[in-house]
Amino acid sequence: MKHESTAAEILKLVGGEKNVDSVTHCATRLRFNLKDEKVANDEALKNVQGVVGVASSGGQYQVIIGNEVNNVYKALTQLGNFAKDNDAPSVKKGKLTTLLDTISGIFTPILPAMIGCAMIKAVLLILKTFDLVDLDGQFNTIMTFIGDAAYYFLPMLLAWSAAVKLKANVGFALTIAGVLLHPTFAALMTAGKPVSFLGLPVTPATYTSSVIPIILAVWILSYVERFAEKYSPSVIKSILKPLIVILVMAPLTLIVLGPIGAIAGNYLASAVSFVNTHAGWLVSGIIGGAFPFLIMTGMHYSLGPVVLTAYAQTKTDSIVGPGMLVHNISQGAAALAVALRTKNKAFKQVAYSTSVTALLGITEPALFGVNLRLKKPLIAVVIGGIVAGIYVGLFGVARSALGIAGIATLPAFITDHPWNLVHAAIGCVIAFVVTFIMTLILGFEDVPEDGKNQNTQEKSSSTNRVTVADVSEHVLTAPLTGKVLELSTIKDEAFASGAMGKGVAIKPEVGKLVAPADGVVSAVFPTSHAIGISTNHGAELLVHIGMNTVKLKGEHFKVHVQEGDAVKAGDLLIEFDTDAITSKGFDLTTPIIVTNSDDFLDVISTDKASITIGERLIKII
Repeated sequence: MKHESTAAEILKLVGGEKNVDSVTHCATRLRFNLKDEKVANDEALKNVQGVVGVASSGGQYQVIIGNEVNNVYKALTQLGNFAKDNDAPSVKKGKLTTLLDTISGIFTPILPAMIGCAMIKAVLLILKTFDLVDLDGQFNTIMTFIGDAAYYFLPMLLAWSAAVKLKANVGFALTIAGVLLHPTFAALMTAGKPVSFLGLPVTPATYTSSVIPIILAVWILSYVERFAEKYSPSVIKSILKPLIVILVMAPLTLIVLGPIGAIAGNYLASAVSFVNTHAGWLVSGIIGGAFPFLIMTGMHYSLGPVVLTAYAQTKTDSIVGPGMLVHNISQGAAALAVALRTKNKAFKQVAYSTSVTALLGITEPALFGVNLRLKKPLIAVVIGGIVAGIYVGLFGVARSALGIAGIATLPAFITDHPWNLVHAAIGCVIAFVVTFIMTLILGFEDVPEDGKNQNTQEKSSSTNRVTVADVSEHVLTAPLTGKVLELSTIKDEAFASGAMGKGVAIKPEVGKLVAPADGVVSAVFPTSHAIGISTNHGAELLVHIGMNTVKLKGEHFKVHVQEGDAVKAGDLLIEFDTDAITSKGFDLTTPIIVTNSDDFLDVISTDKASITIGERLIKII
C-alpha cells in the first residue's frame, strides 16, 4: 500500500481539508468529524487502494483501513492542518448523535494504553497460573502496578482525551483529575470522618478507575473556561483566567460533579450486575450476534463506559468481552470458509489473511473485505455469534483484562474461577464450528476471477509497478537548488524514519520547484506546499516543501500546474518566498520521496553536499 497516495485520495474524497473538523484513528479505521458528510463520496472511497470500507455513525465519518491505519493516518496528517477549526460551518447534529460521537471520541485515543496494560496483566496471569513467578516477590509487585496503571489513573487519561474532544484546556482538565486522585483527598475520604469545604459537605467517594465523574467535570470545565476567557480583562487574563477556572472547578467537582458522577457510576454498575445475574446468557448472545452491526457503525467504542464501570467495581468484564470474543472467532471462521470455497485466487489470499487477523481479534478487514461483501457469510457470523454467546453467558464467562479479544488474548479469561478459561475456549470452538459450517451451507456468490477487488488487495499493473524487467535505471534530477541532506537527519519523524518511502531532502536556496522527471502531476495539495508526481517510469513521487508549512495555508506559495497536467523534467511547478517563510520560523527542508520504493530494487541518492536544479539527484533501480 502506498500510504501517501491513499491518504491524499481519502482527503480529496471526504471533501478536502476545509471539510474536516478533526480526524483521529482507532485500531483499524480513520475517524473523521466532517463539516458536511454529504460531500464525502462513499463509492469512490470504497475503491481507493487500501480502503476496506466506509461507515457513518454517531457524527463520525469512518474510513476502514485495517492494520495499516496508523501509517495512513501519519501520511494524512502531513497533508492538512486538522488541529484547528476551519471557517466553513459545521452541519448541525442531533443530540443523540453528538453524545455518541463524544463518547466514542473520548475513548478511542486511550485504547492503546488500556490494551497495553491489559496485556501486561494477561502475561502476569499466565506466569502465576504456571507458578513461574513468586507472588511475594518484587517482580510480581512491579508488574502488577504496571498493569494497573492505566486503570488506576483512568481519570487522568479520560481528562486528556475529553479535553481534546470537548476543546477544553488539557492542563486544566488534568489538574482537576489530579484533585480527584490526590493522596491527601483520598486519605480524607477513607478516614471515616465527615469532610466539608466552605461549609458544604463533600460526599465520600473513590475516584480511582472511575469514568463518569471526570468526563462530567471536563464537560462543565469547557464552559467555565470559555466564560473566563470572555470576561477576563486582557491585561491580567494570563493569571486571572487560570485562577477562575481552577477556583471554580476544583470545589465544584469535589462537592457536586464528582459525587453525581460517582452515584451515576454506581447505578450503572448495579444495572450491569443485575443484568449479569438474571440474564447474562441473553446479553452475551445479543452481543455475539449484534457485534458486526456495532462495528459497522463504529459504535462498539460507545460501550466503553459500561465496560469500564463494571470493571472498576468487579475487576472483570462479563458483559461485552465474552460476546466480543466469540464474535471475533466467528468472523475468522467465516472468512476461512470463504477462502477454502472461493475460486478467485486473489480473493482467496485476501480471505485467508483476514481470517487470521480476525481470529487474533482485529475483525474489520474480514467483516468489510469478505463477509459483508458476500452477505451470506455475515449471516453465518451472526448465527455463530448468538449460539456461542449464549453458551459463554450461561457459564458466566468473564475476562480479567480488557482489550482486544481473540485467540492470542485468551489468557485474559483466566480468573479466580478455575473453569472460566475452559468455557471461554469452548465458546471459541462453538463459534468457529457453527459459523464455518453455516458459511459452507449457506454458500455465497463468488467474486469473478476478472472482477475488480480494489477494496481488499493492492492494485498491481504495468502502469504503477516497475520491475527489473521493465527498467534497469531511472534517474531523477534535482527539483531544487540547495544543500543536500539525508532523510534521517530531518526533524519530521514520518519522513526521517523512511516510513513514507526512500528519498533525500534539500534545503532550498532558491524558491523554485521544478519537475524532477517526465510524468503527470498526481496531486496538488490545497495548501500548495506539496505536490505528487507519477513519472513515466512508474515512480510515485512526493515533494513536500518545508516542515509544517501546511500551517501557512498556501500563503507565500504559487502553484503553476494542476492535477492531471503532463510535465517534463525542469518544468516549473511551484514558486515560494523563502525569506517570508523562514521569517515566520518555518524550516524549508524539503523531502523528495519515492513513495512506492518497495516496487524497486533500490533508491540511491547523490553523495553531493549541495546541488543545482537539473543535476542528477536520485537513481532508481
